[in-house]
Amino acid sequence: MLEVGPLNLFYGDSHIIQDVSISVADGEGVAILGRNGAGKTTLFKGIMNGGPLARGPISHRGSDIVGLPAFARARLGLGLVPEDRRIYRHLTVSENIQMGRHAVRPGTQPYALEEVLEFFPMLRDLKDRQGFELSGGQQQVLAIARTIFSRPDCLLLDEPTEGVAPVIVQDIARQLSLMRKNNGTTLLLTEQNVWFARSCTDRVYLLDSGRIVFSGSWDEFDADAGLKTRYLAV
Repeated sequence: MLEVGPLNLFYGDSHIIQDVSISVADGEGVAILGRNGAGKTTLFKGIMNGGPLARGPISHRGSDIVGLPAFARARLGLGLVPEDRRIYRHLTVSENIQMGRHAVRPGTQPYALEEVLEFFPMLRDLKDRQGFELSGGQQQVLAIARTIFSRPDCLLLDEPTEGVAPVIVQDIARQLSLMRKNNGTTLLLTEQNVWFARSCTDRVYLLDSGRIVFSGSWDEFDADAGLKTRYLAV
């Protein structure tokens, strides 16, 4: 589905991501853990051509996408939910969700609005509210729903639990797990919340100072108790 690297990403003279390689198989869930500043968001921006200078291969379903603009990558099926959500504050929830149609792949039908509201029942009673009327957690759910609307074949979630109330975090985890089970959605997410990442994914990479320092299953991650202390503890 998605093959990245060895990838190097730069902002000016700053070498942020250093020889990072990750892979995500069709239908798989993969987490990238790391502290703030580890390079997780920069990595996603590099995958989507959203800012940093990239050197290294990136392929989607076996096709080289290096050089493609961000909108073209989205229309190939890479759906990014950014860390800062970027919902449209003066559009309604329904209108925000349907903005996702601009990323629909040629030959693919987007989900119906009602289907998306079935995925995320929290939004049903809010569908006529404007974006600025939502809490931070509700905005996060809306940002995910907007991206899901276009039926991406790989969903990239950047720090979806940051600043979100625990009850909404649990709801997001539940809905993503159901989507993966029922729809075969491929998921790549960056996180600091180990519980959330574990509940949604099959295996994990650990990123520290722009480098991959661990790759393996959750069982392998748990077997090395020092990983959390060295790379995730604040």
